[in-house]
Amino acid sequence: MMGLIPILALSLALSAYLMFSQIHELRNLMTERAKTSSEQLAILAEHVISDGHADILDRITTTALEETAVKAIAIYSADMQLITQAGPKSSLSLIPIRPGEQNTRHQILNDGLLILQPIISHSLSPQTASPVIGWVAMQFDWRHLKIHQYQTLFVGTVFLVIAFIMCVSLTSYINQSLATDLATLRQTIQKMASRTRNFHAHIPENDEFNEIAEELNQLNNAHQLELQELQRSIEQTNIDLRETLETVEVQNIELDLARREALNASRIKSEFLANTSHEIRTPLSGIIGFSKILLKSELEQRQREAIETIHNSANSLLTIINDILDFSKLEAGKLVLDNAPVNLREVVEDTMQLLAPSANEKELELVLLIQAGTPETVLTDGLRLKQILTNLVNNAIKFTPAGHIKITILSGDVKGNEANITIQVSDTGIGLSKEQQQGIFKDFSQADASITRQYGGTGLGLVIVKGIIEQMGGEIGIVSEPGRGATFWFTLKLPINSNAIKLRDFSQLKNKSLSLYDRSEIHSQAITSLLLSWGIEVQHCTHISDIKPADYYIICCDNTAELPSLLETLNRSAVIITPYNKQQCDSEERIYLSKPFSHIKLFDALSKGLQCSPSPQLINFSNANILAVDDNPSNLHILGNFLADMAVHAHFAQNGAEALQQCREKRFDLIFMDIQMPHMDGIETSRRIRKDGLNISTPIIALSAYLSPDNPAQLRDAGINDYFSKPISEAQLSSLLSEYLKFAPIATSIECPRPVDINECLQLTKGRSQLAADMLNMLLDDLPLQKKNLVDAFQNNDLVEIAALNHLLKGACCYTGTPLLKKCVLELEQQLEQVESCEKQFSAVVYAIDDLIAWRDEHDLNVVFDL
Repeated sequence: MMGLIPILALSLALSAYLMFSQIHELRNLMTERAKTSSEQLAILAEHVISDGHADILDRITTTALEETAVKAIAIYSADMQLITQAGPKSSLSLIPIRPGEQNTRHQILNDGLLILQPIISHSLSPQTASPVIGWVAMQFDWRHLKIHQYQTLFVGTVFLVIAFIMCVSLTSYINQSLATDLATLRQTIQKMASRTRNFHAHIPENDEFNEIAEELNQLNNAHQLELQELQRSIEQTNIDLRETLETVEVQNIELDLARREALNASRIKSEFLANTSHEIRTPLSGIIGFSKILLKSELEQRQREAIETIHNSANSLLTIINDILDFSKLEAGKLVLDNAPVNLREVVEDTMQLLAPSANEKELELVLLIQAGTPETVLTDGLRLKQILTNLVNNAIKFTPAGHIKITILSGDVKGNEANITIQVSDTGIGLSKEQQQGIFKDFSQADASITRQYGGTGLGLVIVKGIIEQMGGEIGIVSEPGRGATFWFTLKLPINSNAIKLRDFSQLKNKSLSLYDRSEIHSQAITSLLLSWGIEVQHCTHISDIKPADYYIICCDNTAELPSLLETLNRSAVIITPYNKQQCDSEERIYLSKPFSHIKLFDALSKGLQCSPSPQLINFSNANILAVDDNPSNLHILGNFLADMAVHAHFAQNGAEALQQCREKRFDLIFMDIQMPHMDGIETSRRIRKDGLNISTPIIALSAYLSPDNPAQLRDAGINDYFSKPISEAQLSSLLSEYLKFAPIATSIECPRPVDINECLQLTKGRSQLAADMLNMLLDDLPLQKKNLVDAFQNNDLVEIAALNHLLKGACCYTGTPLLKKCVLELEQQLEQVESCEKQFSAVVYAIDDLIAWRDEHDLNVVFDL
């Protein structure tokens, strides 16, 4: 096409040029011929007009009409009067003539040419201007000219077609020749690609394609030689490979046998470590528990020192065992993660309060900073998150001689319902060099061998932390310089729990003012950040004299010796925050909190008014009934002593069957359940307790010698509310009881409604004793069945049925003097109308029914109503 198109374009252009040039020349020639004819006729007409022979003019015009292309002739006088005419009358017979004009005029028509030629007399003298004696008008027809044009166009078109056919034919021939040669070369290459051996490419013409074909033949020959050599090499390699595979197969069999033995050994080792850990932690729990009990008794100085040494040594041994057990679980890949709602601030505060005694011994300050916009509650394994924080903060305390430890929680980009949470633990300790940082996360390693001798430890803490974080899908790192402290950070991608139940409405303190006295810059920054998140306007000062009037006052004091003078200067109600375990209580207008403080306690102190709060050692839970289930008598004995110190009524069961029997006979406020027990373990026992009996909604706390549950979801499915590993300390026990017994009946000076009010019964029946007794007896007889129906409806989450049964009880209470049941029924009805959780009110109704049944068993209605 590249050769054909230019030639055709040139031929077309040349043909067009020649045809139009010829047509133009032919038109000009015809025009000149027409002018000549008109001039000759004008000359002839001059003499005839001068002689006055009009008949001769007729013959002349008639004769001239016979000339080719002449269509019409007319002769006019000088004043344009027609003298004679031959042929049809011209459509342009008159052309405007200006006076005195003597030039030839012509006009081109659509189908011809019109010429107006003046007839000039030449008989006058030369000096006199020749006068115009007439005009000759001739009209010419171009039909014969069009014939010539068509002939020219036809000849040009024929020439162009012939040229096109010749070009196409020649190009087709060339293309066909090239295609044949290229097809031959393509087939040759395909044969080479398909590894066809015996072939020879040949092109008849002796041109470049023939040379290419010969080169391809040579290439094929060389390729065949290489293939033969490669085939020989492959055959030899196959022989060698077969021998190698036979050797590898034997080795694989040996390795598989060794792997099975190793896996079996690892399984046995893991089971051994787990069982050994359980068996070791059980007697250690007894050692730590009984040493704690002995430390409370009157002892000589040497005895106290010896018991304290036993207590501390047992705790150290317990820490080592916990690390080894966690490491073995990570190594075996058997660490199971839970996924439950976790409040980030509460987890960090619990960790800080747990490690506060260690930090207080070194006078270190523990502070928590949370970035604004960080989600409050996320879905994760709270136990493992607390374990990570405990290890990192404990390390920071261990390697920080003075200063502070700061925990910072940051929130990255929130995508959908997930947030990138980054937690940093920074200290002002000894720091780490670049070389030390490289090996700090390796097994059984510490930054320096002398560290083990100076600070102790197994070197597994950070390894366990790294393993847990990686299993949770996060990463951990460190930023540090020698002598400038260290910052451990880890990042987790956690789902946000937007449906978390808020125990406090922190917006109640919005727009309130608060004056804060705190000399510590970092601690004041932490508490100010917390208060600002509640919407409180904070005025911070470092001198007590600068404190300004406000709605609330907070005094943070590290030196308790100067506290009296500060309070005397302030002379106002205030929240006093002092170092750990140095609380005081000197007036009803002040509440004392210890560093690190709980934000819940601080909020309660500010929102509910300032009042003296007893120290944790004085908290008791009188009237609380707790069931402890454990197959180890020593564990029951230790737990019984701890509970007795807190004025708790403790009941004991040594197996699941005893626990089920007691749960059918008595309602408890809390149940401690051992997991591993013979015949019926704690999980199965808890599951059966939840099915029927008086303790369907009683909180159950699992206590086990294992560090963590193998399957947290299994515990939740069985109805277990929380999990603690043995040994449990008094502080943990006190915190646990405070959390789960906050709605339990305790000794108080407020008079509670009685189960039965005889005077009210008589008033409702207008003093008729028999009717009052009958109405009350009808209610008491129906209570067991109504209680069973209520419990069944609650277990099925049938709020409609609960409302109906509660309405029946409400109607019965209107005609009987049962103030306690009436109060509880009305509270449950109100809660059901608000469509909120009614577990607390439902439990109160069940308790009131139990009290009425117990009252019935202890009283005779005939005697009570004097019948």
